[in-house]
Amino acid sequence: MAFDKHTGEEVWRALELGTEMGYRQLSIIEAGSARQLILWHPRGLSSLDPETGAVNREEPFRGGQAPIADPVRSDSFLLVSGFYTGSMMMRLSPDRPAATVLWKEERSNRILENGVEVSEAYGLHSNITTPLIVGTHIYGMCSHGQVRGLRADTGERLWEAEGLNTGNRWASAHFVQHGDRYFVFNENGDLVIVRFSPEGYVELDRTHLLDPTTRTGYGTSRPGTQARRRHGRSDRLVVWAHPAFANRHLMLRNDKEIIRVSLDAADY
Repeated sequence: MAFDKHTGEEVWRALELGTEMGYRQLSIIEAGSARQLILWHPRGLSSLDPETGAVNREEPFRGGQAPIADPVRSDSFLLVSGFYTGSMMMRLSPDRPAATVLWKEERSNRILENGVEVSEAYGLHSNITTPLIVGTHIYGMCSHGQVRGLRADTGERLWEAEGLNTGNRWASAHFVQHGDRYFVFNENGDLVIVRFSPEGYVELDRTHLLDPTTRTGYGTSRPGTQARRRHGRSDRLVVWAHPAFANRHLMLRNDKEIIRVSLDAADY
């Protein structure tokens, strides 16, 4: 829905889904000589005219019960990624508010053994962490905390690594680009400085800043595979609030406190 900010009057409404809308943010992009309101919802990815609510295009791609990670736009790339369905990459049209599918992962691509999933054959299935598109590559975190690098034009997985975050189910971290480095604030309350590349990632520094205080509320992972046994319980203490960076300082919070940390070497 859109409202007049001065009066509160409803201007338009669109996409009557009848389901939970999810947690990701709406975004407005400039592409195809037009402003587009981008929305990823449980039914698919939609582009709307922000002035009228008219639907420019909708690509079916189920985001599960509640998509969390935000859609990511970089040049002509537009990416969505979720735990239940993997990722989909759109190519934005240069001259009109339209897009075509570059690639799309399907749940049927998962490898099953006696009806139980044993590995993810597709490229990326972000749960909470919004991925990054850097040039022609994608870097993101899957639901067990694995970090993966993909080709943006094909979705091909180039590498996978562990250790940046916990190996628990529904693992999350926040990626913030800073020049040629990336600040990663993970669910343990660690600030990790890394470099991502098509070959993998390199950890440059790590420090613990804030204790996790929020319980995820999830139960145990289902038994049946080595991966599930390794990753163990899903219910645990986490820090889920996004960090804020400003003026060489970092603001963080959990359920008990808010702290400010200097990132200026002159302060130490």
